[in-house]
Amino acid sequence: MRSFAEIPTEVAHRVAADERIVLILLDALGLELLERERDHPLMTRLAIEPIQSQFPSTTAAHVTTMHLGLPVQEHGIYEWRVLEPTLGEVIVPLRFRRDASDRDAELEGRLDPRALINTPTLYQSLRARSLAAEPFGVSGTPYDRVATVGAATCGFRDLHEGLGMVIRALRADAELRYAYLYWPEIDRVGHHHGPGSPEFRATARQALDAVLDQVDGLLDTGATVLLTADHGQVDVRPDRVDYLDELWPELSTHLTQRAAGSARDVFLHVASDRIDHVIDNLQDRLGDRASVCRATALFDAIGPRLAKRLGDVAVLPAGGRQAWLRATPSVETWNLGSHGGLASAERATYLAQVQV
Repeated sequence: MRSFAEIPTEVAHRVAADERIVLILLDALGLELLERERDHPLMTRLAIEPIQSQFPSTTAAHVTTMHLGLPVQEHGIYEWRVLEPTLGEVIVPLRFRRDASDRDAELEGRLDPRALINTPTLYQSLRARSLAAEPFGVSGTPYDRVATVGAATCGFRDLHEGLGMVIRALRADAELRYAYLYWPEIDRVGHHHGPGSPEFRATARQALDAVLDQVDGLLDTGATVLLTADHGQVDVRPDRVDYLDELWPELSTHLTQRAAGSARDVFLHVASDRIDHVIDNLQDRLGDRASVCRATALFDAIGPRLAKRLGDVAVLPAGGRQAWLRATPSVETWNLGSHGGLASAERATYLAQVQV
């Protein structure tokens, strides 16, 4: 089965063959969640190829792959929270802030955004005009400014508006060969209400409605329209969280940084001579509620950027469960939907082409 990491290469090949491409990324509408909506009229027009997300099944990993054309093991931005080696701190790269802060873009003036992304982007490598369309609040952030170098950019309020902007851009510029559009609302609603909720299904169907409403306009520009998702979600609850530093109070004495990752894939930076000790003690206490291993064992390859950022020990909670540290409370206190782990609902995704 192909990997999500192969999508940028396919885009590049199609553009090089003078094909016009529009790629729509619906954050969190993974394959199992998309297939629940098989009665939606858009579904009859989709030729769906199942593919697998990268690990971790996170937005940070996959959006960065789409912008740079690199797999996660090469670009190294593998999770919402990662160690930034130039600062020696865990940060939230997409928000350009320290993990210990809730003030977005606070690292401006302290961290050069090019420390996050210091390779050519996919848009630069295409050698063709490109457009990156993203909602306000995503478009134009410090991360986004370096991730979209080589593309024209635009911000929008809702998916219908964003798709309309892409259509107008394609009609206005015959040389525009690739348009990427990102929509995060399904993921946001899933975190707050859970993927099994009526709210999630309503938001997913609203997104499919918007695509269906605008798809013929996209096709009329001569574009091939592709649809994908970075990951799915699983239902979780705040009363199914294992707080690692409560299960084992000694844990904090072995850590060298705040926890990285998220509550479905916790990454711990551990003193090098204590890694096996930490793995053994956490596994003994967690039992079948999670698996604990060296983080490097979860990747087929570790490039230099990932090696500098990756935690030493990974904790992967069982289905429906989360894990985190009580010392640094986060979204596990309210999340009802999450992702990042290895469950099929998190990792099963697709590349779908809209049929004329």
